[in-house]
Amino acid sequence: MENSKIAALVELGILCRGEPVEVHGDGALDTGPHTISAHNQLCRFENPGFQFPFADSDSPTYTFFPPETTMHQAVEATRLVVLLGAADSPEMRACLKNQQLIVVVFEPDDRALVNFLESVKLAGLNRQNFFCFTGNPYSFNPALQDLLPPDMFRQGTPVFLVTERISRLYGDWAAEVIEYLEVLHYRHAIYGISGQSFARSRPVRNISRGLLHDQQVHAFENIGDYLRFPPIAHLTDRFIGHTAILVAAGPDLSSKFEFIRRNRDRAVIICVNNAVKPLVEAGIHPHFVIINDTSIASGAVFRHIPVLPETILVGHALSDLGGDHFGQKYLFGSFLPELFGAREMIKLHGSVISTAFGLAVHLGCARAVLVGAQLASENPWGLGYAKGTVKEEHGVSEKPLINRHPQLYPVTAPSGKQLYTTINFRDAALWLAEVVRLSGMTCINTSADSILYGQEIVHDPMPVLPEADVATPMEALFEADPPTVERQPVLRYLNHEEQKWVSIRDAARVVLGEEGDMLIAKGMAVLEQLDQNGVTSLVERFDDFRNTLFHEKVFEGSASDRQEGLRYYFKHIFRMSQEFLTLIDKARHACL
Repeated sequence: MENSKIAALVELGILCRGEPVEVHGDGALDTGPHTISAHNQLCRFENPGFQFPFADSDSPTYTFFPPETTMHQAVEATRLVVLLGAADSPEMRACLKNQQLIVVVFEPDDRALVNFLESVKLAGLNRQNFFCFTGNPYSFNPALQDLLPPDMFRQGTPVFLVTERISRLYGDWAAEVIEYLEVLHYRHAIYGISGQSFARSRPVRNISRGLLHDQQVHAFENIGDYLRFPPIAHLTDRFIGHTAILVAAGPDLSSKFEFIRRNRDRAVIICVNNAVKPLVEAGIHPHFVIINDTSIASGAVFRHIPVLPETILVGHALSDLGGDHFGQKYLFGSFLPELFGAREMIKLHGSVISTAFGLAVHLGCARAVLVGAQLASENPWGLGYAKGTVKEEHGVSEKPLINRHPQLYPVTAPSGKQLYTTINFRDAALWLAEVVRLSGMTCINTSADSILYGQEIVHDPMPVLPEADVATPMEALFEADPPTVERQPVLRYLNHEEQKWVSIRDAARVVLGEEGDMLIAKGMAVLEQLDQNGVTSLVERFDDFRNTLFHEKVFEGSASDRQEGLRYYFKHIFRMSQEFLTLIDKARHACL
């Protein structure tokens, strides 16, 4: 029977319980102390340039907590305190008393938790922003990544306080909890700055942001496809009970070509965009190619493959949709739904392999086989990819490990092999493993040298797949009707966009025609307008524009520097406007 005090915590919504872990020791009351964890923080593998990315703030995106950090120093730097071990320690008492703190407690031993509750009393825990968890961090339902609110991780870098009992008896469990929460902090507080959206925006200023440049390019380029190709709603449950082979571009892809070829008629082959080139060069045409990355670079692979009339592209509406390379396309993600209709999203996060899995779920598949989904490398200094991809290959370096950026983050595979990955891929692997665990779908990873494992992802290098008829349901997917979209509202939208970009181009031309103080006066006035209507955020990703140089010249330099910086900025604005006007003209012709 469950202890009444534990039951009360659950009833109050304070305690969430995962699957029990093996307990050690006598479970007596732990009195601490709690000390700063000496582990190597995950954020040390982040680019240090993103620690202080803002132009007008000294607030860090993440904070380092060396072991000698005092409790006072820690709570000055963050509101988020995680205590490993339900111990009635001075540090625990201080955290509970400080109402400004978000206090999260993890405890592996119910006996120790009961003794803790006897000592501190329930009333001391019934406060705002107090969370308590027991058991295996990878066993909660909903998953821990869904139980903890994202905004919690934006209150500061989590500082971990651990007792000697936990370090001695539950070191591996503590390491799992710490890594899980540090990955969530990366996801919710760091990736938004260090990821694609702001990768070229440092120093970050308070300006209006909408589409990225690459997304705006694709939005204009894809107008014709928006009129011709249906949303993924038409793909729902078309392959109920089938197996999906999800093909990624990891280094061991080439060793699995024969497996994929042998099972092409038994399984739905869903290939991520970066893996399609080596797959096709091996003579294997996938049933689906999927792309969700909206950068221009992500679509470069389509310029290196032949026309694939028997392959369907499933693409995000703001991605490169591959021109005329595919026999059919289905789109996900809405853009201007008032014009083109709403499209549902595929559930995804961090890596396109998650999108491939999301498509398999959407299709109604009963099992998924992962091929080339390694998300890691034996090389500590760069990820490896399958031969034949358009990804840059990193040579293996013999230099010593430094356990911080630019070295990759170390992860031990279930096979015991030491691998290295980016923080983004570690996050993607955690997210997808948890989604798979709760999906009910059988999932097999054919690569032992992968970090994509969990309770419901098993390893089998050559699984035997059941006989199935994939060809018949595939044939029907090439016959879908185009969406119903009125052309005149789309043409009015394009006319409006044309007028806007003509106006912006002409304003840039006027500023570039000025000299001296007049250039500064007019340039700064127009810059302020473009900051507030999303144009500046577009140019940050345009061509070779360097935001650091622009900011240094315009906001930190002399009057002559400011003139130089404004000329630099408006030359790029002028060229970008011309690019968009050319794309708008092509989009208009696609509507006729």
